[in-house]
Amino acid sequence: MNILIAGGTGFIGSILTKHFIGLGYVVYVLTRRVENLKTQDSIVYLNDLTDQKLCFDVIINLSGEPLNKNRWNPVVKKRIYQSRIESTRKIVDYIQTAKIKPKVLISGSAIGYYGNSLDITFSEDSMPADSSFIHKICADWEQAAMKASQYGIRVCVIRTGIVLGRNHGILAEMVPPFKLGLGAKLGDGQQWMSWIHIEDLVKAFDFFILNSDLSGPFNLTAPYAVTSDQFATELAKQLKRPLFIRLPRFIVKMIFGEMGEALMLNGQKVLPSKLINAGFKFNFQTIQDALSNIFNSKQVN
Repeated sequence: MNILIAGGTGFIGSILTKHFIGLGYVVYVLTRRVENLKTQDSIVYLNDLTDQKLCFDVIINLSGEPLNKNRWNPVVKKRIYQSRIESTRKIVDYIQTAKIKPKVLISGSAIGYYGNSLDITFSEDSMPADSSFIHKICADWEQAAMKASQYGIRVCVIRTGIVLGRNHGILAEMVPPFKLGLGAKLGDGQQWMSWIHIEDLVKAFDFFILNSDLSGPFNLTAPYAVTSDQFATELAKQLKRPLFIRLPRFIVKMIFGEMGEALMLNGQKVLPSKLINAGFKFNFQTIQDALSNIFNSKQVN
């Protein structure tokens, strides 16, 4: 099987690449940094899709500049938005002209699609709670991807929660200060954190590829969301460190600006209803099981 991963050098993309190579697939990685990477037997790096000979069974679209890389200003927000929308349009343009089309497009989105709420539990059928910047990114990103269905392609849009993996993502940023006893609770701590263990995320991608009846939006979150306070408390427990610092909202906003408010002080409680109804089984349903596995096992993700 030939798989194209756009954005394959990031946290999720690199782990998916390793996983698919282990299954014996040939992985093509679409990246802007192709000149710094060396093609191997089972992995080919591409900087565009102009080669008419290219043929893929599956396309996975994870392209996009990280949301938390810089404080947000109009220039940064435009770059974040365009990095997702334009890359997705290029993939759909390739699909339109491809002589042999892929069987499925799995395209990124995020649970930020639903906006911010303390009270609502969101499933895939829920209406967004607000029209924030992140919601607009996700909504337009999904709309751009769904256009591939016009060409007979099955499209799965993945609304991903906070992905937990050792030495990656949010844990890479949180663990060092927590290990020093400087971990902090953020704001009032009641904002929801909907998360997923990296192993379950990888397992979900296999599920989408192998089940040809699945299409449309899917929430990639564990069944049991936690509050920010609950997450910080469990992380401190797993690392066997104290937790006594709390950063008030105004401090977080002063340090990180709009980005900090959107990503650190806001949240949403999200259920993976469609995955569960389709028969998907999570290996890690609770934050206790997930963090225990990450910090007390030999897994390296």
